[in-house]
Amino acid sequence: MHPNSDFMHRCELVDLTRVAQGCFRLKLYAPALTGAEPGQFVHLRAGSSTDPLLRRPFSIHYVDQKAGEIWLLIRVVGPATSALSRLRPGAELDLLGPLGNTFPAREEAAAAMLVAGGIGLAPLYFLARRRLEAGLAFDLLLGGAEGSSLPGDAFFDCAGLKPMLATEDGSRGFKGTVVDLLKQRLESGEKPSRIHACGPVPMLARVVDLGKIYAVPVHISLESLMACAVGACLGCVFPFKINGMLEYRRVCRDGPVFNGEEAHFNFV
Repeated sequence: MHPNSDFMHRCELVDLTRVAQGCFRLKLYAPALTGAEPGQFVHLRAGSSTDPLLRRPFSIHYVDQKAGEIWLLIRVVGPATSALSRLRPGAELDLLGPLGNTFPAREEAAAAMLVAGGIGLAPLYFLARRRLEAGLAFDLLLGGAEGSSLPGDAFFDCAGLKPMLATEDGSRGFKGTVVDLLKQRLESGEKPSRIHACGPVPMLARVVDLGKIYAVPVHISLESLMACAVGACLGCVFPFKINGMLEYRRVCRDGPVFNGEEAHFNFV
């Protein structure tokens, strides 16, 4: 299976900014991709050679339609992301996209709660800005190990966002994990229409559990390594339990956004 040529793009890097410790925002001039929706991703080649061999998936962090740009948020964790962090404006990048599905009920008027762990902020920032632009109520909760691992206040202020922060060392905002913060909010009586979450799998499992306890629907955006990103290789499957039967779904083709209540975390 090969992606349609409409999904293959050469894009120019317009800007690369360090926004937190080991975390960078890339702005790419890609007018053909500005129809992307929150939750979708691109599959990007991090170098011009076969090293690294495989492309890397990155959630679309925001779309600036007037500027013809898409934004990506990356955290340096290995050679591929390290190479991306050293690029300079004018560099050309090869990517496939937009790929995947989107968050449901994006335009629902009832208040939603967006819960991000670390780099899981990338798609939820996009969703938050879309809701803000549409005048729709939401709360954005963001957690990290320490304050320096999260973008500074100016990163959010310039977009009109006011996230509630949680750090495990207590250096910024609530002391504890973002799930602890979510639990506190739900225990206090808050009742969002739904929860949208993205972050590490153990975090997502706990968010889904809280959703079940407080009867709040949860949608999760899964992060996964992908070889093809078009559903052919089955390298990114994740277990789900549907009507009592275990099924494996492809994060790239069937997701990355799923009904959290159906995710079978016990197999992870």
